[in-house]
Amino acid sequence: MIVSSGREHLDAGGLVVKQAAALSESEPVLFQLREKGLEAAHLLELATRIKPLLDTSASRLMINERADIALLSGAYGIHLPENACPADSIRRTFPGLVAGQSAHSREAALDSMRSGVDYLIYGPVFATPLNERFGPPKGLEALGRICRSVRIPVFAVGGITPERSFACIEQGAWGVAAMAPFIDPGTLRKTITTFRSYLPS
Repeated sequence: MIVSSGREHLDAGGLVVKQAAALSESEPVLFQLREKGLEAAHLLELATRIKPLLDTSASRLMINERADIALLSGAYGIHLPENACPADSIRRTFPGLVAGQSAHSREAALDSMRSGVDYLIYGPVFATPLNERFGPPKGLEALGRICRSVRIPVFAVGGITPERSFACIEQGAWGVAAMAPFIDPGTLRKTITTFRSYLPS
């Protein structure tokens, strides 16, 4: 899963569109549009613009937190922060959307699973400045415990690199999620290929 930078409201260069254009010629991925600084109208415009580009490679668009934007843009699903409104309420109101949620503890992971989400993002597994607010890194052993505790796919997040991906999969993770490695649209396809080389086929 690729997570957008969150800085689209500050970037006149249109990084998300450039990333989506690069992904139109890549292997399929999940792309989480996580742009909390954008007003709703701008977020919908951006989601509607990039979805056809992602569709070209069968990549899937996930919208962070905004189920209304996900529904209006035709996105694949919604990704919820750990402290979002109850996921089961989202599922009842928007039954056509795939729903995932972030979790930073075993308790939160279990609560999310019980609420009916389709997948979890757990971390930070490794140290990363972007996730310092969630405390020290959880580590691979904690990732493994989470994966064994739930019955839904888990994406590992936090300090993820191609070289670290395989260790996450060995602990039971279904996949990995990251932002920083995918920032440069010019190297995006190559980076995805590199990540794939470290993951089971």
